[in-house]
Amino acid sequence: MDKAKLTLVQFWLKKAQRDLAAAQKLAQELPDISIYHCQQGAEKALKGFLVFHDTDPGDTHNINTLVKLAATFKPELAALLKEAGYLSQYNQIYRYPMEATEDFNPTSGELKKAYKLASEVYKLIIDSMPQEITRKSQS
Repeated sequence: MDKAKLTLVQFWLKKAQRDLAAAQKLAQELPDISIYHCQQGAEKALKGFLVFHDTDPGDTHNINTLVKLAATFKPELAALLKEAGYLSQYNQIYRYPMEATEDFNPTSGELKKAYKLASEVYKLIIDSMPQEITRKSQS
């Protein structure tokens, strides 16, 4: 693999990892921001996987769309990540006020589910990558 592609894929995965770290750190004080970072972590991991497979991930933020694209290279991802599409809503919800509510934050259960799903996406993607990719993106 050429160095430019290696570096780009590692950057996608590092950004995914940092989004998940941010989600964890922000969970107590800023759960609305934390849940957004869950979605972003999953999205960036999947986009890194697609770049690794020489596929332009495009501008979509839809996790289901990205999983379907990724499954063309690793079919078992479709089944393993069938619930990950739940995360797509967090690219918008809680970020932009759409209606008047008293509490514009996710519940703790909602946030835990989002973090768990995003972490599963990240782990499955990392586990599917060759070591030359993962040794730097996890540091």
